[in-house]
Amino acid sequence: MKRRGFRSVCSGWLLLCVVGVLLSGCTGTSGPATFYLLRSTEDASRGSISTVGGSKNISILVGPITLPDYLDRTQIVTVAGEHVLALDEFSRWAESLQEGFYRVLLEDLSSLLNTPELYAHDRSGSISADYQVIIDVTRFDAVPGGNAVLTAFWSVNSKDDSVPGIRRKSVFRAPVSGAGFGGVVAAQNQTLTALSREIAAVITSLQR
Repeated sequence: MKRRGFRSVCSGWLLLCVVGVLLSGCTGTSGPATFYLLRSTEDASRGSISTVGGSKNISILVGPITLPDYLDRTQIVTVAGEHVLALDEFSRWAESLQEGFYRVLLEDLSSLLNTPELYAHDRSGSISADYQVIIDVTRFDAVPGGNAVLTAFWSVNSKDDSVPGIRRKSVFRAPVSGAGFGGVVAAQNQTLTALSREIAAVITSLQR
């Protein structure tokens, strides 16, 4: 009986030691996650963004905006090869990518068109606005050391039936500078800014 008790105690301590070593090894190799945020041009340049529209206080309903399902996650997605994506567990978005896309587009269009009357479709419902922008994003990712790519099918429609709507497909690319995910996010941000400027230019043309 004593020998069995002694063996049981030894086996228990041995198991605890093994578990402890495994846990210490796991915690030693992992680090804290870094969270990234898309920024509007106005934030990045501290208000120095130049407007492309006039002083008319137009209202714009932005959305619906759809993004591919493969981007519906907190991890930043990059292209690792043909038909291959990579998800980094320690490089994450600070908010849902769709929310960030909406936020930056609203802020950029507000500054570019010199109007505060911007509304997100999923929050404001069927609000009556001078223009509605609908965007279907089919790609919004990057190749580390290569380019960030934003591909979007989008339209601008006026509440004035006499003004024809405009539909376009746009592809924007921006080089990823530097080695880390900061460069990846910055390049993606540039492509989103380019989309904002193109949409703002179209809305301005419809006002003439």
